[in-house]
Amino acid sequence: MNLLAGRNPRLVGRATLLALAFTAIAGFVILLVGFSPAWDLPWIVKGSGNSKTVDLFPRPAPPTPKIPLCNVDTHRAGVAEFLEAAEAKYAKLRDDKFTIAIQTYRRPVELNTTLTTILSSPDVPSLHEVVVVWNNLEETPPANFTSDRGVPVRYRRSPRNSLNEKLKPDPDFQTQAILLSDDDVFFYPSDLEFVFQSWRKFGRDRLVGGLPRCAWVDDRGDWRYDMCDKKKDEYAMIITNLAFAHVKFLDYYTLAEDEATKAIRAHVDDHLNCEDIGMNYVASMLTRTGPLLVRGHREYHNFAPRMSISGKPGHLVARSKCLNIFAELFGCMPLINETARVERGVVPRRV
Repeated sequence: MNLLAGRNPRLVGRATLLALAFTAIAGFVILLVGFSPAWDLPWIVKGSGNSKTVDLFPRPAPPTPKIPLCNVDTHRAGVAEFLEAAEAKYAKLRDDKFTIAIQTYRRPVELNTTLTTILSSPDVPSLHEVVVVWNNLEETPPANFTSDRGVPVRYRRSPRNSLNEKLKPDPDFQTQAILLSDDDVFFYPSDLEFVFQSWRKFGRDRLVGGLPRCAWVDDRGDWRYDMCDKKKDEYAMIITNLAFAHVKFLDYYTLAEDEATKAIRAHVDDHLNCEDIGMNYVASMLTRTGPLLVRGHREYHNFAPRMSISGKPGHLVARSKCLNIFAELFGCMPLINETARVERGVVPRRV
């Protein structure tokens, strides 16, 4: 009996073509397996109970850095002793409040806006004091004052216009947590309180803030600095124009007499750049812990003035140079990548 009798000839033709195509594909696979033993297809199981797979599109090995990452064996001598002494030295300072150390240089409008935004809000109950690091050497700073909400504001006149001035462990600090800030950037008040509480819970041994930066190795083995695009899953630094730091980090950065740290401070003075990279090196070297990115409900506010240091041509090249110079001084790269971050509130999940 003819099973195809009475059926649509077009359907019969299509079925025949599909059968021929399937047969051709099966034959091609058999040929690959039989005549190309060096090419193991990843879905073919060989051997007795063991599967062998080969990536048909292997990723190239990452470049090897000329200056390697630090590890436990290269952890610097004297660190444990310093940390123990620093804990004892600063144990009397409050850890339930924080101080803002805000550096300013000839930007009165930005400074006034930043101070007014923070000091006029009831949403920062943990703010203990604001110290304005006054780098306007030709101008007399305003008088100290106390805000309407009872927060003292103290102007500290710098002996020189150096980015290192903000990183000094002020002997009059009364808190362990110091928010290192520039005059042109700030967290909105309720987010500022959230970032501080995140520092208390998760970040006492880290730099904690809102501006991440990345370090990676190029094809020549040199370290490169960039702003961390959205495709990256990890970051290595939180820059100190908006970052919480334990005062012990400021202590080591400013007072340490080892050749590496002294050379970093000198480089910052000579080039008016890279103090934040230096502080990240110190923090990661001391605790062998990476930084922590914290985000509030709103993006931090940034005036981004056109004449800022970071807006000048060649800025990224200069920053990359700092990465390599500082790593060479340390004898290894102390930065540690972090993939996690803290965000305020419930973040909707993508379906």
